[in-house]
Amino acid sequence: MSPALDLILTPNRSFDRAHVPWLVGAVGLIFFVGGLRFLVLGAWPILPFMAADLALLGWAFRASYAGGRGHERVLLLGDALTLHRVSARGVEKSFGFEPLWTRVQVEETPLGDAHVFLAARGRRVRVGQFLSAPERREVGATIAAALTAYRGLSSSTSSIA
Repeated sequence: MSPALDLILTPNRSFDRAHVPWLVGAVGLIFFVGGLRFLVLGAWPILPFMAADLALLGWAFRASYAGGRGHERVLLLGDALTLHRVSARGVEKSFGFEPLWTRVQVEETPLGDAHVFLAARGRRVRVGQFLSAPERREVGATIAAALTAYRGLSSSTSSIA
């Protein structure tokens, strides 16, 4: 049986991981040339701060890509809607929903942001928190369309005797 919905949501990374060493190296080269100038001018105390800036830049990229290992998977298969969430540290958590009773709630904020929730029987779970607002709206619409299609198919299989 193929799933009616199988979404894998991953955080966006705007800079390719393979190019990070090149960027840090280029910034390091610029800092080195600038540092030589400061050294000649007698402003040597600036050099440790430049080195700290370069180390922090490398650390920031490393932390960003470590955070990007987390992901979510929304799966509508059979009679179950499941949200599998894997954190950046590898901690897995699953949330199960009954598709007939689950609603997709897209909450708009005054600043133009959007938050998507799966809600059923007094429980709400946020979906795609790491996505941009337009992407969250699109994910919410996709899940809602899949649930609507599921409800259309499941109502034709019920019978009244």
